[in-house]
Amino acid sequence: MARAIKSAERTLALFELFSRCEHPLTVGQVARDLKIPQPSASMLLRNLTDLGYLEYSAAGRIYSPSIRVALLGSWINRRLSATDSLATRLDVVQRRTGETAYIAIQNGARAQYVLSQRANSPNQLDVESGMYRSLTASAPGRVLLSLRPDAEILTWVRRCNAEATEERFRTPESEFLALMAQVRRNGYAETAGDVTPGLGAIAVTIRSPMGQMPLAVGVGGPIAQVAVKKSIILDELREFQAAFGAA
Repeated sequence: MARAIKSAERTLALFELFSRCEHPLTVGQVARDLKIPQPSASMLLRNLTDLGYLEYSAAGRIYSPSIRVALLGSWINRRLSATDSLATRLDVVQRRTGETAYIAIQNGARAQYVLSQRANSPNQLDVESGMYRSLTASAPGRVLLSLRPDAEILTWVRRCNAEATEERFRTPESEFLALMAQVRRNGYAETAGDVTPGLGAIAVTIRSPMGQMPLAVGVGGPIAQVAVKKSIILDELREFQAAFGAA
């Protein structure tokens, strides 16, 4: 119990440190300012990065809070005022489409949801913050990968294929590169039963209001409903892009 409390205290102290400094930090800076051993600081930062709460830049060997941290208090913002925020706009998308709307990031070889507004209907796409999906099989994963050069995409395809839990999540490299070309031409990615049988999704990219990590905004639900509403969904997602800018 004492060990868990210490870990929680260090996590909160780290985010308070970021709040005071207002800039990315190295492992050494975190160790010095929190007065903890450097190996402990390194482990803390790696664990929070794996969970999607921090972003890591290999170029400068620096860590910074991710969009997921900012969204933790989004429900408070919605109660206090109807600001032009990610959460507020996502609510609008969900209401206008009638399907589940979400925001996701790339976290390693997976797409991770950081915010969702679920539809109140049968057979809905049921996702929540923190959940992961295949990077190469999901709409948010595919649209985020489309931003990267083909050589880098191939490294992710190989990793995803190696880590796939089912054969249907593995994809030939040449086919995936052809899919990436199509996603770039269309400006969006779509799936139909690729992750969950019977469910489909459409996703686009936007710039993050904080940090450098691009975000995927998407809408998902039963395949037939997504197909019927495709033009409405795309209109809403493009309006979202217009507000924040395409990644």
